[in-house]
Amino acid sequence: MPPDHTTHPVELGIQRIYILPSKTGAAYAILLVILLLISINYNNPPGYLLTFLLTGLGLVSLFHTHRGLSGLLVNHVPSTPVFAGDRAQFPIIVANPGRRHRYAIQAGWTRTGDAPLMDIPPMAEATFHLGLQTKTRGELRPKRVVVTTIFPLGLFRAWSWVELPLRCLVYPTPAPAALPVPVTAASGSAVSPAQRKDGDEFDGLRTYQPGDSLRRIAWKAVARRTELISKDYAGAAESREILLDWDDLPEEDVEVRLAQLCRLVLDAEAAGNIYSLRVPGQRIIAGSGLRHLHACLTLLALFPAPSRGSP
Repeated sequence: MPPDHTTHPVELGIQRIYILPSKTGAAYAILLVILLLISINYNNPPGYLLTFLLTGLGLVSLFHTHRGLSGLLVNHVPSTPVFAGDRAQFPIIVANPGRRHRYAIQAGWTRTGDAPLMDIPPMAEATFHLGLQTKTRGELRPKRVVVTTIFPLGLFRAWSWVELPLRCLVYPTPAPAALPVPVTAASGSAVSPAQRKDGDEFDGLRTYQPGDSLRRIAWKAVARRTELISKDYAGAAESREILLDWDDLPEEDVEVRLAQLCRLVLDAEAAGNIYSLRVPGQRIIAGSGLRHLHACLTLLALFPAPSRGSP
């Protein structure tokens, strides 16, 4: 399911837009001054005409550059969580609600960034994927983005700073896969048949138990009996219910323990196990699946960092 826009868009009104000459515009202005001085020195009417014509062209460009941003709507899409060390992506939506085509629109972290220029047709929108390199776990919250344009002649640059509630959750970097870490089996970890993984070889029939998949029911055998019968398979790998406990880890460093727990959570989910997670002061009950995986990784990502001087 694609993410939805979660906040109201920010409209770029006249008071939000700033505009200044670009480097090309500054050179253009110097050229106009030189042409004007030459025309005055030689009292050259064609020189005056050319100077004033180019000046008028620059003023018209100023108007159209400012108009290129006016009325645009800026919004964002929730970011996908990443692991520390990966690059976080922030999708920024720039919508054009009017009937005028908007050209050379750019969104980025700085006014002179290298983000691509995009044209936005009437009643359409464009998505800019802004990236930031992550270093540590936790929440990454950029303060603001900037929307710019240099259309039509590149003589002026118009921009507008937009503050959005940007947020990207950064999980801890998982420990190496080969690192041995202890796993504690949860007490009373009975596993229902629905949590078992089917093997490859048929191993006979057994009485249906609540939780069995409908695909495992032997319908031909059911037709000859009055009770439900399920197929059983040899070599089926059963899921285990395990407890991933902070206190079972030998390391004393907080970040190392979080990295090891992150690896354990990923491995338990990949193996199809039922797992719970316990850290000081908090515990997530046993479960599995993407939602449970995200809950466990979020707990590790937001675990309080040790204060300076604490052991």
